[in-house]
Amino acid sequence: MNRRHGLLGLAVLLWITSAQAQNRVDEGGQLDRLAAGQGWLTVRSDVRVPLKGWSRTSSLSGAQNVKQAAAGDRRTWSATLADRNGPAVQIEQSVRDEAGKLSFDITATGMQDGNIEGVLFSIRLPTEQFAGGMLAAGEQPVKLPATLPAESVVWSGTAPSLRFTDARGKAAVRVELTGPMKVTVQDNRKWSDEFVANVYVHGGNLPKGQTARGQIRIWAEGEVDTSPARVTVDARQARYRLIGIGGNYCFSIESPVTRYTLENLKVAAARTEMSLRMWEAVNVGGDGLGSDWKEFAKADVPLSRLRREFELMAELTRKKIPFTTSIWRMPGWMTEGASDRDAAKRRIPESQWGDVLQSVGSYLVYAKEKYGAEPDYFSFNEPDIGIDILFTAEAHRDAIKRFGERFEKLGLKTKLILGDVANARGTDKYCLPTANDAAAMKYVGAVAFHSWNGASPQQYAAWGDLAERLKRPLLVNEAGVDPSAWRGGKYRYFAYAMRDMVHYQELLLHARPQSVIYWEFTSDYSLMEGEERGRDAVTERLSLQKHWCNLTPAASEALGVSCDNGGILATAFRNGGGYTIHLANPKWNRAVTVEGLPAEVKELKVVRTARGELYRKLQTVNAADGKVAVELPAESLTTLTTLDTGREP
Repeated sequence: MNRRHGLLGLAVLLWITSAQAQNRVDEGGQLDRLAAGQGWLTVRSDVRVPLKGWSRTSSLSGAQNVKQAAAGDRRTWSATLADRNGPAVQIEQSVRDEAGKLSFDITATGMQDGNIEGVLFSIRLPTEQFAGGMLAAGEQPVKLPATLPAESVVWSGTAPSLRFTDARGKAAVRVELTGPMKVTVQDNRKWSDEFVANVYVHGGNLPKGQTARGQIRIWAEGEVDTSPARVTVDARQARYRLIGIGGNYCFSIESPVTRYTLENLKVAAARTEMSLRMWEAVNVGGDGLGSDWKEFAKADVPLSRLRREFELMAELTRKKIPFTTSIWRMPGWMTEGASDRDAAKRRIPESQWGDVLQSVGSYLVYAKEKYGAEPDYFSFNEPDIGIDILFTAEAHRDAIKRFGERFEKLGLKTKLILGDVANARGTDKYCLPTANDAAAMKYVGAVAFHSWNGASPQQYAAWGDLAERLKRPLLVNEAGVDPSAWRGGKYRYFAYAMRDMVHYQELLLHARPQSVIYWEFTSDYSLMEGEERGRDAVTERLSLQKHWCNLTPAASEALGVSCDNGGILATAFRNGGGYTIHLANPKWNRAVTVEGLPAEVKELKVVRTARGELYRKLQTVNAADGKVAVELPAESLTTLTTLDTGREP
């Protein structure tokens, strides 16, 4: 029993255990995987209620007050799915195992009249495995696109069953419905690397008091690849150099988690919030330059958010941790274009630019003169989509020029971030107007993106290519897999930790970043259980961050590395004469041989994190002829290193 995960017991009871593999439904009621042979297929589910036109969607995975119950072999999750702009629907989902087939019984009851598309049971399959495979909807065979098509809908119609066969033709996902039901299958690669099958439990509006029901049975069949893997390290190839790996310290910075991560992780990169809405809540006037901070400083009082913010920046500066300071929300009087209820997508009118430059300039001068704190970089958070300040690509370029000129006049070292966009999927193009303007580029200190929902290797590589062309470091200023995981606390699930693990390896392999900065190292998306600080509160997610922060030191070189088996993701780093190899195994048990180690590497320390295993030190392995052999347990990160591994949690 894992005492640190109070909800884990329910999930464990939904594992269908055999000598081969197991189905799994996670703590939030979402299908996580289906047993297949000696392993499993990654298949996820959700219950969704989209508004008419799909402008917004409520879901079981995003619900914040989900209730759970257990009765015999049946587990039930219930929640009210509601949107502020639409009606509420009461959802109840019961799950049980029927001889290896998972049966999902869905009941939906309208709580008020409104305009919705329906109630959907969504099944998500990874394009990595199923692209190029086949879909049989009833008796109709349809090819699943190998690459993203122009039309995202792959198939739509009515069917009593579905069968998805993977690209190798070795494994399949079977879906059995309660009679013919409306189904839409979509290629979602514009947003995430998945095929999504939406099964309509109910179509259209669900008036108040009306109930709809549906049953979906789902299982996998066939075999998965369990062959050993071979990882080859090329120590002659230095691909890029890290500035460092660290975390965001933007929201909830007063939490004990903030102090724990700063004291127990080797944080080598960070990001803070610039709280202009507190620094200049009302227009204080002034000379417009931003060098005189006396009136502004009245807001810096003991125990205030501003005081904690400045003290945190000062600590990062003392520790020589490079960091970005970013603006989310500005005082309303500086902006236009959005209501107070929905602050997103505000704009800065031309008439307010003088005040904005003065306010930001005075904040930075004050931090430098009063606290000895000077950020390396400055940005607006996700300006491409307006979270919360919106800039077109051209306005982003012009803002960089304005701030760059002002910072230069004030004698600040702080440079501008190019990008800091919401995701990595083709958004490098947002940076081109600035990249092609030499007058703007002289103020740009780094290029940055956020990695929410991931991206393809090619999309990540486009960012690395852009940064290399511009001769600027590439920062992943918010590393995270799901921007909605705060709803219902999904980030606390072990399955989320495994997604984090894969995500980091993909970033390091394909994007070639100089910094990866996690969202967050505070109690927001907390890496710890509750608000505790001690070892008992450490989670698998925190342990994974310790692998990357403590065993991949600042200024490490990323080495060439390859693997002959797609089930294992390997990265390798060199720091001085020390070597670190991270082996991520998100799937079943696997034997791995690592070869190509330099002759001077005679032995490697081993640290592992898996379910219930937190940064555990294992027996040292000896290298012979540049090779070592290790066994990787299912769903684990194993690090081989010559560096000091520190203490266990």
